[in-house]
Amino acid sequence: MKEEQCILLTNWWDKLYPLRRKFVSETLLNGFEKEDIEQECFLQLHKALERYDPHLGVPFESYYKVVLYGWRANQNRSKMSREIACQEEAFFFVKDERTDIERDVERKVLGEEAIHLIEQLEETERGIIKAYYLQNKKMKEIAKSYGIAYKTVEAKKKKALGKLRAMMA
Repeated sequence: MKEEQCILLTNWWDKLYPLRRKFVSETLLNGFEKEDIEQECFLQLHKALERYDPHLGVPFESYYKVVLYGWRANQNRSKMSREIACQEEAFFFVKDERTDIERDVERKVLGEEAIHLIEQLEETERGIIKAYYLQNKKMKEIAKSYGIAYKTVEAKKKKALGKLRAMMA
Protein backbone atom coordinates (compact mmCIF):
# COMPACT_ATOMS: atom_id res chain seq x y z
CA MET A 1 0.00 0.00 0.00
CA LYS A 2 1.34 3.44 -0.91
CA GLU A 3 2.16 5.97 1.80
CA GLU A 4 -0.53 8.30 0.41
CA GLN A 5 -3.17 5.59 0.74
CA CYS A 6 -2.04 4.80 4.31
CA ILE A 7 -2.40 8.44 5.29
CA LEU A 8 -5.83 8.65 3.68
CA LEU A 9 -6.93 5.45 5.41
CA THR A 10 -5.66 6.67 8.80
CA ASN A 11 -7.35 10.06 8.39
CA TRP A 12 -10.69 8.51 7.52
CA TRP A 13 -10.30 5.94 10.32
CA ASP A 14 -9.93 8.73 12.86
CA LYS A 15 -12.62 10.95 11.29
CA LEU A 16 -15.22 8.14 11.23
CA TYR A 17 -14.69 7.10 14.87
CA PRO A 18 -18.21 8.13 16.03
CA LEU A 19 -19.84 6.11 13.23
CA ARG A 20 -17.64 3.09 14.00
CA ARG A 21 -18.32 3.29 17.74
CA LYS A 22 -22.09 3.40 17.13
CA PHE A 23 -21.91 0.58 14.57
CA VAL A 24 -19.85 -1.66 16.87
CA SER A 25 -22.16 -1.07 19.83
CA GLU A 26 -25.28 -1.85 17.70
CA THR A 27 -23.83 -4.93 16.04
CA LEU A 28 -24.46 -8.24 17.76
CA LEU A 29 -23.31 -11.16 15.65
CA ASN A 30 -22.63 -14.66 16.93
CA GLY A 31 -18.99 -15.56 16.57
CA PHE A 32 -17.86 -11.90 16.49
CA GLU A 33 -16.20 -10.18 19.41
CA LYS A 34 -16.12 -6.39 19.64
CA GLU A 35 -12.53 -6.40 18.33
CA ASP A 36 -13.55 -8.58 15.38
CA ILE A 37 -16.26 -6.11 14.40
CA GLU A 38 -13.80 -3.21 14.79
CA GLN A 39 -11.35 -5.04 12.54
CA GLU A 40 -14.10 -5.67 10.00
CA CYS A 41 -14.86 -1.92 10.07
CA PHE A 42 -11.24 -1.29 9.11
CA LEU A 43 -11.38 -3.82 6.26
CA GLN A 44 -14.66 -2.37 5.01
CA LEU A 45 -13.13 1.14 5.16
CA HIS A 46 -10.24 -0.04 3.02
CA LYS A 47 -12.64 -1.57 0.47
CA ALA A 48 -14.85 1.53 0.53
CA LEU A 49 -11.87 3.79 -0.19
CA GLU A 50 -10.90 1.60 -3.14
CA ARG A 51 -14.42 1.54 -4.62
CA TYR A 52 -15.63 5.05 -3.80
CA ASP A 53 -16.41 7.28 -6.78
CA PRO A 54 -16.61 10.98 -5.80
CA HIS A 55 -18.25 11.83 -9.13
CA LEU A 56 -21.50 10.17 -8.01
CA GLY A 57 -22.19 13.05 -5.63
CA VAL A 58 -22.46 10.94 -2.47
CA PRO A 59 -20.37 11.98 0.56
CA PHE A 60 -17.81 9.36 1.52
CA GLU A 61 -19.19 9.14 5.07
CA SER A 62 -22.59 8.10 3.69
CA TYR A 63 -21.01 5.63 1.30
CA TYR A 64 -18.99 4.04 4.11
CA LYS A 65 -22.07 3.83 6.32
CA VAL A 66 -23.96 1.98 3.57
CA VAL A 67 -20.99 -0.38 3.13
CA LEU A 68 -20.88 -1.14 6.87
CA TYR A 69 -24.59 -1.70 7.29
CA GLY A 70 -24.65 -3.76 4.10
CA TRP A 71 -21.89 -5.98 5.49
CA ARG A 72 -23.87 -6.49 8.71
CA ALA A 73 -27.04 -7.29 6.75
CA ASN A 74 -25.14 -9.87 4.70
CA GLN A 75 -23.73 -11.42 7.87
CA ASN A 76 -27.22 -11.63 9.39
CA ARG A 77 -28.63 -13.07 6.17
CA SER A 78 -25.96 -15.76 5.94
CA LYS A 79 -26.42 -16.51 9.66
CA MET A 80 -30.16 -16.97 9.11
CA SER A 81 -29.61 -19.26 6.13
CA ARG A 82 -27.16 -21.35 8.18
CA GLU A 83 -29.71 -21.56 11.03
CA ILE A 84 -32.47 -22.57 8.62
CA ALA A 85 -30.22 -25.22 7.10
CA CYS A 86 -29.43 -26.55 10.58
CA GLN A 87 -33.12 -26.58 11.51
CA GLU A 88 -34.02 -28.39 8.29
CA GLU A 89 -31.24 -30.88 8.89
CA ALA A 90 -32.38 -31.42 12.49
CA PHE A 91 -35.99 -31.77 11.29
CA PHE A 92 -34.88 -34.33 8.72
CA PHE A 93 -33.28 -36.49 11.40
CA VAL A 94 -36.12 -36.25 13.93
CA LYS A 95 -38.04 -39.51 13.83
CA ASP A 96 -41.80 -39.14 13.86
CA GLU A 97 -43.35 -41.76 16.10
CA ARG A 98 -46.59 -41.78 14.14
CA THR A 99 -46.66 -43.45 10.78
CA ASP A 100 -47.99 -41.91 7.60
CA ILE A 101 -51.04 -44.17 7.77
CA GLU A 102 -52.01 -42.79 11.18
CA ARG A 103 -51.72 -39.22 9.89
CA ASP A 104 -53.77 -40.04 6.80
CA VAL A 105 -56.53 -41.61 8.88
CA GLU A 106 -56.52 -38.64 11.26
CA ARG A 107 -56.83 -36.20 8.34
CA LYS A 108 -59.68 -38.21 6.85
CA VAL A 109 -61.58 -38.34 10.16
CA LEU A 110 -61.09 -34.61 10.73
CA GLY A 111 -62.16 -33.90 7.16
CA GLU A 112 -65.31 -35.98 7.53
CA GLU A 113 -66.10 -34.29 10.85
CA ALA A 114 -65.62 -30.85 9.28
CA ILE A 115 -67.89 -31.72 6.35
CA HIS A 116 -70.53 -32.99 8.78
CA LEU A 117 -70.35 -29.69 10.72
CA ILE A 118 -70.47 -27.63 7.52
CA GLU A 119 -73.65 -29.44 6.49
CA GLN A 120 -75.31 -28.09 9.66
CA LEU A 121 -74.84 -24.45 8.56
CA GLU A 122 -77.50 -22.38 6.78
CA GLU A 123 -77.60 -22.90 3.02
CA THR A 124 -75.86 -19.64 2.04
CA GLU A 125 -73.18 -19.98 4.73
CA ARG A 126 -72.57 -23.59 3.73
CA GLY A 127 -72.26 -22.60 0.06
CA ILE A 128 -69.82 -19.78 0.85
CA ILE A 129 -67.64 -22.00 3.05
CA LYS A 130 -67.56 -24.80 0.49
CA ALA A 131 -66.86 -22.43 -2.39
CA TYR A 132 -64.09 -20.60 -0.54
CA TYR A 133 -62.32 -23.48 1.21
CA LEU A 134 -63.11 -26.54 -0.87
CA GLN A 135 -63.38 -25.06 -4.37
CA ASN A 136 -60.75 -22.33 -3.80
CA LYS A 137 -62.99 -19.61 -5.24
CA LYS A 138 -62.25 -15.96 -4.58
CA MET A 139 -64.63 -13.89 -2.47
CA LYS A 140 -65.50 -11.71 -5.49
CA GLU A 141 -66.49 -14.79 -7.50
CA ILE A 142 -68.66 -16.06 -4.65
CA ALA A 143 -70.36 -12.67 -4.27
CA LYS A 144 -71.07 -12.57 -8.00
CA SER A 145 -72.47 -16.11 -8.07
CA TYR A 146 -74.83 -15.36 -5.14
CA GLY A 147 -75.67 -11.90 -6.47
CA ILE A 148 -74.73 -10.25 -3.17
CA ALA A 149 -72.16 -7.68 -2.11
CA TYR A 150 -68.57 -8.65 -1.32
CA LYS A 151 -68.97 -7.32 2.24
CA THR A 152 -72.03 -9.51 2.73
CA VAL A 153 -70.07 -12.60 1.67
CA GLU A 154 -67.30 -11.57 4.04
CA ALA A 155 -69.73 -11.16 6.93
CA LYS A 156 -71.51 -14.47 6.22
CA LYS A 157 -68.18 -16.31 5.99
CA LYS A 158 -67.08 -14.81 9.32
CA LYS A 159 -70.40 -15.75 10.94
CA ALA A 160 -70.19 -19.29 9.54
CA LEU A 161 -66.65 -19.74 10.85
CA GLY A 162 -67.79 -18.55 14.27
CA LYS A 163 -70.56 -21.14 14.24
CA LEU A 164 -68.13 -23.89 13.19
CA ARG A 165 -65.73 -22.87 15.95
CA ALA A 166 -68.56 -23.04 18.49
CA MET A 167 -69.69 -26.46 17.22
CA MET A 168 -66.14 -27.83 17.48
CA ALA A 169 -65.68 -26.57 21.06
